[in-house]
Amino acid sequence: MSTPSSKRPQHNVLNDNVQKRSMWQSFSVLPAQTRLKISLAVTAFAVAGIYISDQLEAAIPAPPPQRTEKRQP
Repeated sequence: MSTPSSKRPQHNVLNDNVQKRSMWQSFSVLPAQTRLKISLAVTAFAVAGIYISDQLEAAIPAPPPQRTEKRQP
């Protein structure tokens, strides 16, 4: 005897119109190797930014904070 399945049908992102996909859905449809390359590129860019900002901070130190006096009423 056949019983109807109580499971909801799974949504297949590949069948969606490209314009209706979210950014995450579009990213998840990419091949694994492409996703890995994009992730590594973003990570390398972030690491380079941190390194460059540390080098700039060492070369050009921040000015000392200005102290202002509070006026007493």
